[in-house]
Amino acid sequence: MAGLAAAALAVALPSATAAASPPNCVNGVIPLNPYVVNCNLPPRGNQVIGAAPDAGAIIACRHVPMCISYYVNYPGTLLVPGYPSYGP
Repeated sequence: MAGLAAAALAVALPSATAAASPPNCVNGVIPLNPYVVNCNLPPRGNQVIGAAPDAGAIIACRHVPMCISYYVNYPGTLLVPGYPSYGP
């Protein structure tokens, strides 16, 4: 009987390890960083060179055409403000 009560208690209490791990996404957009995973947008597929950008990249790169161009044509390249970008 004690084993049944312990099992019921273990199911009722939340796991401490689940609460300790941070989420793999952020609530918001970091300007000029289209690679940040946003919790509020749909999951991303595989990125293919030249393919249409996802919603997170469009939002993060708004008003900066070079940012979205680098995201589409040179995956993994981050545009850093204040530093010249001459290509990969």
